[in-house]
Amino acid sequence: MQANAHPVFERLTAAQSPLARQQLLHELEKLVDSRPGEKSLAQRVHQVVDRGVPYFSPTDAHYLNWARQVAELWQRAEALPA
Repeated sequence: MQANAHPVFERLTAAQSPLARQQLLHELEKLVDSRPGEKSLAQRVHQVVDRGVPYFSPTDAHYLNWARQVAELWQRAEALPA
């Protein structure tokens, strides 16, 4: 699945409260922590979570790239064995 068609990308680019976007990052962190296996993926996810959500601008190329990266991380985390 293309990252920009992933539900996570859609959630990050939807006009909703900033708290909802932060909650999504927390869900990603919980997901990757529940599936140990690839330490580099867990490190990358924790870096993204520590950085937090950038300024919400769903038409900005940098924000869209960040949202795609988060969706790709989510896909990789889901692919790990539980």
